[in-house]
Amino acid sequence: MQLRGINPSSRILRINNSMNRIARLVGLAAVLLIVFLAAVLASGLRLQRHSEQIRLAALQAKRSQLGHFLALTHPTAAQWTDTYIKDLAATLDVQVRVLPATAVQGTSVNPMLWQFDHPVRDETGQVINVLQVSAQPPPTVRLGEAYRQTAMILLVLALGLLVVLVTALLINTRQLPGPEVRAAASSAALGKEFDSLTHLAKSNVQQGADLKRERSERLRADEDLHFQQILLNRSLEEKIQLGRELHDGIIQSLYATGLTFEAAKNQLAQDPAAAARQLDSGLKALNATIRDVRSYISGLSPENLRQQSFADSVHSLTQTLTGGRATEFDLKIDDSAAARLTDAQSTDLLQIIREAISNGLRHGDASKITVRLHESAGEIGLLIQDNGRGFDPAKLAARGHGLDNLQARAERIGATLRITSAIGEGTRTVVTLPVNTGTAIA
Repeated sequence: MQLRGINPSSRILRINNSMNRIARLVGLAAVLLIVFLAAVLASGLRLQRHSEQIRLAALQAKRSQLGHFLALTHPTAAQWTDTYIKDLAATLDVQVRVLPATAVQGTSVNPMLWQFDHPVRDETGQVINVLQVSAQPPPTVRLGEAYRQTAMILLVLALGLLVVLVTALLINTRQLPGPEVRAAASSAALGKEFDSLTHLAKSNVQQGADLKRERSERLRADEDLHFQQILLNRSLEEKIQLGRELHDGIIQSLYATGLTFEAAKNQLAQDPAAAARQLDSGLKALNATIRDVRSYISGLSPENLRQQSFADSVHSLTQTLTGGRATEFDLKIDDSAAARLTDAQSTDLLQIIREAISNGLRHGDASKITVRLHESAGEIGLLIQDNGRGFDPAKLAARGHGLDNLQARAERIGATLRITSAIGEGTRTVVTLPVNTGTAIA
């Protein structure tokens, strides 16, 4: 049966839904009201206990102050004048009334006033007067009273709201249809709920698949980004290594070759034969530098470091870096210690020797340079010392790339680098690294 084109089951379903919502609201309001009432009662009791503690403490303090005041002044019966009573009230910040000894004690004048009675005795111990002391309660007590009044107002409003909700629920309950209509409506509602649950399950499955696909795509993106970061870091490390190799190897060799050509130029007028020999030496050094550049381009270490022993390589470095200068070299290389070095350690130690000697010649104008390599107490030690001008270690903040490269090479092979110098006392460079227990250099 239909009423004016409206499906009864739909109407009943809407009514049931409305009633369910109203019932839930009424239940929630009742729970909140109970919680609020419990909170109001608990806070009221707590405030009452707190107010009583404050009242007792305040009255006890006023009693003590009054006793001290009377003990200090020792008033007689004749001294209880209006002026004395006003001074007493002003000192204690209270109101004082002098009552006859026959007055009833404990009479309350105003519920907002706190008061107590204090008997005044004469020299014989007889009560001659009764002091009625009244004090205003502290602001915290008055604030608590205001809070209790506000809570009662809110409680009345909450009760009114609950009455309105219950009334509305009862009115709507009377308009509910009969059991047969409710059963049909419930059956239709269950069918719709089943359809809704089916749709919800399909939606959840689709959302789960979408989330899984999105998680996989994000994981692949993160892996690609990590891989790109690794490639970028590797490229940056290769650039830094190439710059260090060029500075410590190629630039130093070119500088030494330039010194050789400069020496040949100076001797050209006086000794052409010596100048020719200097030119030949410079050309050989230049050709060797060109070979080193080709080796760096092809990703290899310099050829002379692979074909010579460590001692021969050090000797070649000294011959290349002097550039025709009259420099005395004191070289002592322990072959057994050099044999314990790996290829990487040999390469970096030779570059450290090259940089230290070049600094001594270029910046220190050294005339004697000592190089030592030995093994002692499980460590291999390298010493490069010159008698040049030296430098002030306090000004190392303005140093160039040379000293930074020395420190970087030492750290790369796990060695410790110490550089000591002073103005006019030359420079001493010491490198120590643990003895290698792996394969020795061929």
